[in-house]
Amino acid sequence: MIKIDNEFKKLIPPLSGDEFRQLEENILNEGIREKIIVWQGVIIDGHNRYEIAQKHGLEFETIEKSFSDRDAVKIWIIKNQFGRRNLSNYDRSKLALELEPLIAEKAKINQLSGLKQFDNTVSQKSVERIDTQKELATIAGVSHDTIAKVKTIELKATPEVKEKL
Repeated sequence: MIKIDNEFKKLIPPLSGDEFRQLEENILNEGIREKIIVWQGVIIDGHNRYEIAQKHGLEFETIEKSFSDRDAVKIWIIKNQFGRRNLSNYDRSKLALELEPLIAEKAKINQLSGLKQFDNTVSQKSVERIDTQKELATIAGVSHDTIAKVKTIELKATPEVKEKL
């Protein structure tokens, strides 16, 4: 049985009404051509196709992907969206910011591991430092400044301003 994880689903920018209707029309005319991708029975790609299949009683295929944990799934979902959609820099940055806690934790672990290794024979420069904002900018394909601006907007702007962006 296929399940929907709302945390995973919210990582995927929703289709507009017109985009959804077009996808539904295409599926009704041609069937579901792409497999729905799942991890441990949970949809990680294909939520719209699944919804349309359920609505119209259509058959579909799935493919199971393997990941080490939920964090790895989140990273895959976001990177997959970058490759499939024509997202604005704002939307790319918002998606990348979803990974901020994961990358910050990775940076912290990396830093602590470097401190444990540090002694008179190991230089601090041998520990690779991770700049969370720079890493997010790289993932999103935007500048460090864009990530910082979008983060501020997401924290402080009104819902109306965010919608316009």
